[in-house]
Amino acid sequence: MPSHLHLHRAPTKGKGKDGSSSSSSSFSTMPSIKDMKHKVTRKKIPILGKIMDLFHDLNPVFKSMVIFTVVLWKLYIAYYLFYGLGAFGHDGNVGPVPVPVPPFNLGVNGNAGNTLLVPPVAVEANHISQIMTMEQDSNNNSNTDAVRNPDKAKPITIGMVPLHTPEKPLKVLHIVTALAEYNNGSRGTERGEDRLQNVFIPVLKNSIESMVSPPYNYQVDVFLVLGWELKPERRKLIEDALPDGVGLQVWNDATPLGYDRPKTDVKLKLVTRGLARQHSVFEDDMRITGGHIHHYLEMSRELERLAEEAPETLPDEADYPKDSGSVSRKLSKKQLKRMMPGFIRGEVLLDESKYPSQRDLDPIPTDFMFEMEDGTFEEKMFDASKAFHVPPNLGKMPPTPRGDQVMIWETAVKGTVVRRIPEGGTNFLDWIMLQPGPKNVGKDEYIGGYWSGNLGVYGDEQKPGAGDPRLIAQQGGWMATREQLIEMHTHQCKAGFFSPYENKLFNQDGLTLNNVEFWSGGFSIFSGTRAGCNMQRAISVKPEHFSQHFLYHTANNKQKSLPNFRLLKANNFMGQINSVVKGAKKVLAAATK
Repeated sequence: MPSHLHLHRAPTKGKGKDGSSSSSSSFSTMPSIKDMKHKVTRKKIPILGKIMDLFHDLNPVFKSMVIFTVVLWKLYIAYYLFYGLGAFGHDGNVGPVPVPVPPFNLGVNGNAGNTLLVPPVAVEANHISQIMTMEQDSNNNSNTDAVRNPDKAKPITIGMVPLHTPEKPLKVLHIVTALAEYNNGSRGTERGEDRLQNVFIPVLKNSIESMVSPPYNYQVDVFLVLGWELKPERRKLIEDALPDGVGLQVWNDATPLGYDRPKTDVKLKLVTRGLARQHSVFEDDMRITGGHIHHYLEMSRELERLAEEAPETLPDEADYPKDSGSVSRKLSKKQLKRMMPGFIRGEVLLDESKYPSQRDLDPIPTDFMFEMEDGTFEEKMFDASKAFHVPPNLGKMPPTPRGDQVMIWETAVKGTVVRRIPEGGTNFLDWIMLQPGPKNVGKDEYIGGYWSGNLGVYGDEQKPGAGDPRLIAQQGGWMATREQLIEMHTHQCKAGFFSPYENKLFNQDGLTLNNVEFWSGGFSIFSGTRAGCNMQRAISVKPEHFSQHFLYHTANNKQKSLPNFRLLKANNFMGQINSVVKGAKKVLAAATK
C-alpha cells in the first residue's frame, strides 16, 4: 500500500490529426504551477522543500498528527487574538469576567443580553456609578410617565437603580436551588408533600411578579439548579406560572459527585450539601421581591458614594479590635469597599400556642421611640408589609401578618455592633448595624463600632465569636451587582470567588465541610473562615429601612424544629437595637464635650 496518494489528471478524448483517438490533459496550467512550486521549494526556500519531503515520507498516522497540531496551533493563535487582545476596550478596561456556568439558552422569550451569569441577582450596568433612578409617581405608585418621557425623568437619588426604559430595562438574574421535589419529613416538614407545587412554584411566581411589575419593571431571567430530573410536565407547571417574557433555564441533576468522607470513602457518591456550590444561590423557599432589590441597590450606591469621598488611609484605631468605641470614626476607602447591604431571614409565627417565641429576652430593653431626622421622637414598630405580606391563598402563608408575628432565629442583640456612618453622600444612611462574620481582619480594614455588651448587661462576658452560628444570621441566599462580584473576586476574596475552587483553602474543590450555609447562607462571602471573603454586611437601622433587610423563609418550618428560646420576634429585636444605638449616642455625646 503506498505511503501517499497520487493525484491523476483525468484524460479527455479527442481526435488527432490522423483521426486516431488521443488523450490530452484538461488542466493545461498544471505544468506552470508545478514549475512554480519547484522554483519556490527547491531554489528560493530549499528548507521548505526539505520539510515537504520529510512530511511526504511520513506514514498516514504521523501525517494526521502533524496536521492536527498545526490546526490546533492556528486555533490557539486565533483565540488569543480575539479574547486576549479583544477583551480590552478602547479605554484600556478589561472586559467582562468569564464565569463557568452550564449552557444558558434562555427560553420563554428570554434574552440574556450582557448580564453576568452569576448568582443569585446580577445587575447589568457598565459601571455602578452610571445608574440613576426616577421619581416614583406618588399618585399611582408607578413610573409610567417617566418611562414615556425619560428625558424629563427627575432623579431622586444617584442610587444604583437605573432609569427604566423599554429599550434598556434593568436586568436581573435570579438563580434558585432546590434539592428535593418532595419533602422527606425532616426539619418540621410533611413527608411526601409536593414541595414543587406547594412551596417552590408559589414563592417563585410571587417573587418574579413583584420584580417585573411597577414600580420596578425589572427584566428577569430565572435559572434553576435542581437535585433531581425535572420531568417535562412538571417543567410546564413552572413555565405557566412565570410572567410573560421571563427567561427560564433548568440544570437537572446538578448535585456534584465526590468523596463524602475523603479519608474513608473509596467510591464517588452524590454530595448533596454541595448542590448550592454549583451556584451559590437563593434557596427554593426564600421570597425575594422587587423592593428588596431596589433597597439593596440604593444602599449599595450610597456606600460607593462614601467610598469615593473617603480618604485612602486612616490612623490605626486605638481600641482595635474590642469595639469599645469607634462609634462615628471616619472610614477609609478600603473599609467601605468591604461593606455590603445585609439581610436576615425570618418566618411568620403560625400558632403561638404551639410554637411560642422566647419568653426571656436578652437583658437589653426594647425601646420603640425612634429619633427622627428633625430631632423629634416617634413610636415605630417592625413593618411586616415590606417582606411578609403576600397575596391570599399563596401556599400556606398568612397573607397579612403583624409586625409582632415575624420571628428570627439566627441572630440576637448580643451579637449586635452599631456605628454611625460618617456624613457624606446623600445622607441616605445614618446609623447602621454591623452583622457578625468577618474575623482576622487587618487594622487597616477592620470596621469597628459599639457592641451591645458595652452597656454592661453581660457582665464580664466577651463579645461572641464572629462565626457564632446562633448570631451570624444566615441569609438563605444573597444578591450582588456585577461590579461587586468582580471586586470580591479580584480584590477581597483571598481564594477568589468564582469557580473552579482549586485553591487549597477549598477542601476537595469546596465539597468537604462546606455546606448550604457556606455557599448560600453567607459564610462564603461574609465570614473569615478558610475561603471566606470577609465582606462586612451592614443593616440600616432607620425604621423605614430596617424591615427591608428581612427575607421571608416561606416554609415556616424552623419554628417547629427549634427550641423556643431561639425564636426572637423581629419587633423585639428592632426595639433592642434602638436601645443599643441610644447607648452609643450617649458615648458619642460624652466624647464630644
